[in-house]
Formats: sequence, structure tokens, C-alpha cells
Amino acid sequence: MPDPSQDCIDSHLAGIALEHTRDGVMVTDADNRIVYVNRAFSEVTGYTPEEALGNTPCLLKSGRHDAAFYQGMWNTLRAAGQWQGEIWDRRKNGEIYPERLSITAVRDAGGDIERYVAVFTDTQALHRAEEKLRRSSHFDALTELPNRAQLSERLRQLVDESRRGNQLLAVMLLDLDGFKNLNDRYGHAIGDRVLVAIAQRLKQVARSSDVVARLGGDEFALVLRGLPNVDEVEPVAARILALAGAPCEIDGQRYPLSASMGLTLFPFDNADPDTLLRHAAQAMYQAKENGRNRYHWFDTEQDQQAQTQHQLLDRLAYGLANDELLLHYQPKVNLRSGQVVGAEALLRWQHPQQGLLLPGAFLPQVEHHDLIVEIGEWVIRQALAQIAAWDRDGLAVSVSVNVAARQLMREDFVDGIRRCLNDYPEVPPGRLELEILESAARENTLHVRGVIEACRELSVGFALDHFGTGYDSFFSLRDIPAETLKIDQSFAHDVLEDSDDLTLVEGIIDLATAFRSRVVAEGVETSGQGVLMMRLGCDLAQGNGIARPMPAADVPAWIAAYRPDPQWALWANTHWEMSDFPLLVAQYDHVKWVRRIERYLDGATLQLSPAELFDHHQCRFGNWYYSHGLRRYGQLQEFIDLEPIHIAVHQLGPRIVALRAAGEVAQAREQAHELLALKGQILEKLSALQRSVAGTASKSDYPQLGLF
Repeated sequence: MPDPSQDCIDSHLAGIALEHTRDGVMVTDADNRIVYVNRAFSEVTGYTPEEALGNTPCLLKSGRHDAAFYQGMWNTLRAAGQWQGEIWDRRKNGEIYPERLSITAVRDAGGDIERYVAVFTDTQALHRAEEKLRRSSHFDALTELPNRAQLSERLRQLVDESRRGNQLLAVMLLDLDGFKNLNDRYGHAIGDRVLVAIAQRLKQVARSSDVVARLGGDEFALVLRGLPNVDEVEPVAARILALAGAPCEIDGQRYPLSASMGLTLFPFDNADPDTLLRHAAQAMYQAKENGRNRYHWFDTEQDQQAQTQHQLLDRLAYGLANDELLLHYQPKVNLRSGQVVGAEALLRWQHPQQGLLLPGAFLPQVEHHDLIVEIGEWVIRQALAQIAAWDRDGLAVSVSVNVAARQLMREDFVDGIRRCLNDYPEVPPGRLELEILESAARENTLHVRGVIEACRELSVGFALDHFGTGYDSFFSLRDIPAETLKIDQSFAHDVLEDSDDLTLVEGIIDLATAFRSRVVAEGVETSGQGVLMMRLGCDLAQGNGIARPMPAADVPAWIAAYRPDPQWALWANTHWEMSDFPLLVAQYDHVKWVRRIERYLDGATLQLSPAELFDHHQCRFGNWYYSHGLRRYGQLQEFIDLEPIHIAVHQLGPRIVALRAAGEVAQAREQAHELLALKGQILEKLSALQRSVAGTASKSDYPQLGLF
């Protein structure tokens, strides 16, 4: 006989679980009247149980969805017994929010529905994080123009439209002549203002249907759509050159400019979007060689690229067949624990005449050829053989391998992986990981999702490489179930110098955490970068600051001798709260303020406004100190100790600037030593504050970290 007391215990435990789960739970009867809500329901919606019970779920209706949406939901629910998806609801305070909702119909012994159980998760934070990440990923921070990633996506769309509509599409690439000299002579602040002015001029000449983008540095692209004939292009090109070449007046001073431009025209140049941009760049370089301050058309008949590529393909195929290719391995480590967690296999070509070639010297030319598939399978087999060899020597190392888009998209890709694994049965499960580019995975998410799920059954994992540089990283995470994200090395390189990259890395890690993905930071080269990655919540890393790629024979000795950076060990037991993230940014802002004074001493333009220079409340550090910092840490002695030092910094900084302006450079440099000492005190106090916030040991146990 069933034990009634056990049923009672089980019911009690179930009730406790429901009340403490982070997901909202709502139960209705067969007539859709609410009969139960848990604590999380009230926290998310704002409705108490008393307000919700007896009502229908229409209480939460946002008005975002039409009747057809709800009809489809109920049809699925009645037919399949469950429904799940994203839906927008309304809180008691009127705020509309997104949630991930799953509804299950519960039937009695007779098969009739007796209740519905709805479980939901508030996804508003994810949407906000994605919006922040989307903006940083799609637009140039300086000019607010679309960046290279968004231009590539937009150009693909425009090429398709032009092909369908049988219209001309002009692709132009513009580069300022001698911009580096202008930057070096007048400083980056003036250079940046010139770039902003050029961006505004280009937007003036472009139509609303055209695209203007900044590709980086002083390089801009324009795409003109819907052109009726070729004659329309050259007058526009002439106007653009005239505008870009007009002197730029800044603060009463005129800066002479000129530009060179390359043009290509689709479909006369019947290439893919990336190649169109490359052809426009080739034409632009030709314009510079021809004397600058002019434009040049790309000439497909004179293009030697196809011939060069064919020669490279033949030579690389020969190299593959004759054992000229080899793999180097770059270790990946856990910054917090000091453990070596794996290695990435990186392709090299030992060319008989040119020496050891990195993949950038030859792979881009073959990525659209089937040879890339042959090379990819060779790499996987070599990696498996090496895993097995290390395992026989008692060294358990997991290896990740890069997979090209062309190889990944083949219908027989999974069969190929299975054959490789069968040929190396001694390789333990879970030792092989495949790295795919985020952009490649987005080409056919349904295919890639199927590949990942099939490979998971083979104990082969997946990582999204160069994450954060793609067009829509949030949807990549949602649609592509990779276990690991690799933060692109460009972000790690600049994370201590650029607050935009710092914020972007924080957003990526937040997204990864929400989707329960591992995060690996690529390109870690300094102690400070590693410490900051740990603080942001990314413990896994690789980069030349940890180990350069090395031959397989060198890996065992490197692992045996590896000792993690001492500075990483100082923060190994510290777990940073993201609500304290502005404290990290404040540290960066103070260092940047001091560096601007130093650069002014070296002859650059002072990149501080009078308010930022003189008023300790108005610099970015002061803004943080007297707002967020004061509210959050105002009671801590370590925070209080910062103020007099910061005031002294703002008393000394203007004196140094005045001496430099008066030509007293030697005296200014002498006082700069005192400014650097004050900066050191600020960083020491910030480090003490961070330790206090993180709850770590005393100052004597944790010396100041030399991040800057």
C-alpha cells in the first residue's frame, strides 16, 4: 500500500521547490482561471497571489500579439499538450517585458484536461544586454557610421537586390591621403575630429538608399544602389572627392585634405560582396600609386588575382601531399586555478623557399575552394593522432581545431568526423573540440545546429570563434548551441586602453553566462589583461602572454614547467560582482586622464576640456566618485582616502599644463613625476577598495596590481 505520509512529504517538498525556483510558475484550471502562482511569479509580474488567483492569464496581456498568435498557441497546446516560445507580457506597473514561456496541459485519468501549468523566465535583461552588444558590434563609435561587419551584411543584401532587379550597384572605397602625417603632427584628437567631419560630408552626398560606412582608420566605403547607367557614377565620385578634399576647419585652423578612391560596379564586376570590397580597395591603391587625389576604376580584365590564386592552390595542394603542412599548439589555461585546460591546433606551412608561413598568408585564398576541405580533414586527423600520442605518454590534453565554413556546410561533414574518430579509437571521448566562426555559423543556422547536435552524440564539442565581431551575436548564441565562446583577440588587446571594448567584453560575458556557455579570452598578452578578464568573469584564456604556439614536441615540457602569473594568483579566490563594474571603468578613466597630460608634455594637443582639467568633480573619475561611487562605497575608508589625492591631482595637473604652455618644459616634466606618484597612490587606493569590496585578504597579502 502507498504510504500516505510519504505522499505528504513529497507534496511538501514540491511546494518548497516551486516557491524557491527562479522561474515564474502559474497554474490554471481547465477554464483557464488561475489557481496557483509562486513567489517568482509575483516578483516578475508585480501581482500578489491574492490579485492573481481567480483571474485569467489575460491579466498579463501586453497587446503586442494579435488574435492569430494566441489562436496558434491554443491550437498547438490542445494538439500536442504543450507550447513554448517567447512572448511579451505586461507587469502590474504597466511595463511590457519579454519572457520565455512554456505551457503544459495536465490531463486526468480519463484523458480530460484538468489544469494548465505555465513556467516562464523574464528575458528582459538578455534583450538589454543584446541591444548594448548589437550597437557596439554594428556601428563605429567615433563617427556613428555602420562598421565593416554591418557593411558586409548590408552589401550582401544589396547585391541580391541588384541581381533580382537587374540594376547597377557601385562600390566605392575612399582613403584620406597622408592622414597618418596629420595625426602625428596635430594629435589624435584633431585626427578624430577630421574623421567625424569626413563622415558628415559623405552622408551629405549620399542618398537615403545608399550606404556610408567606416571600415577603420581613415578608410570609408560607399555603396550606391539603383543606378540606371554607368554615367551616373562618375559625377558622384567627383563630388565625393571634392568634398573629402576640401580643407577642414577646426577651432579656427584649416587642415588641408585630399583623398583617393577606388570604384567597382556590379554586375560588370560579378563578384561576391567581400570580393567587391577587395576590388574597390585594389582600385583605391592604384589611385594612390597614380598620384593620389583621384579615383580609379577596378579593371576586371587586368586583374591578376585569379592567376595568382590558381598558382597558390596548385602549390598548396602539392605542399599538403608532400608533408609541408604541420600543426603548432597554443595552450589554454584557467587563469584562476592555474590549470592547463587544453590547446588549440594552429596550421602552419613550412614552405621550402618562404619559410614558416602563418595561415593568414595562404588560407584566405583557398577558403572558397574544395582544397580547404581536404586541409581541414588533414588537420582533424593530425590533431587526433597527437591527442592519442600524448595520451600514451600519460598527458591528457584536449585539442580544439578550426573548421572552415566550406567544410562545415558540407552535407557529409558529420560522417567525415565519425570516420576520423573511428580511425583513432584510442582517443578518449570529449578530447576534440571544433572551432567555427560566428559569421560562418550564421550562414545556415539550421544546418549548423544539426551538425552540433550530431557531433555532441560523438562527444565532440563546438566553440564559436571570434565571438562579438559578428552581425548578430545574441541570435548566434540563441540559435547555435555551441558550448564555448571565444572572445575575439581584438577586444583583449584593447580592454585596458579602450572603455568601449571593456564594456563590450562585459556584455559578451553577461550573454555567455545567461546562456550557460563557457568563455575563453583570446589574445591575452599581459598580466593586466588576464586579471581584468578574471574580474569580468572570464577565467579561461590563451594568448602569447601565456604561451606562443609551439610544435607538439614542446608541449609536454611547457606544461610541466608552467607556472601561472603571480598577479593572477592574487585574485584567484576573488569573485567580482558585475554591479561593481563601474569601479573598474573608473580606474581606467583616471589613468587615461593622466596619460593625456603626459601626451600634452610630448607635444600632442591637450585632449581635456577646461572643466575636466580644473574641476575634480567634472572629470570622468570625479563623475563616478561623486555619484555611483559615493552611493555604493561612501562608508568605506578606502573610498574616503581617495578624495584628497584626487583633489591634489587636479591641483597639480593644471600647473603642469600651464608650465608646458609657457615653454617651461623641463619644470613641467619635473612636476609630472609628482603627478605619476599621485596616480600610483590613486591606483593603490583603488586596489585596496577593490579588495575590500571583493572581501579578500589584507593589503599586506595583496600588493597593488600593476594593471596600468
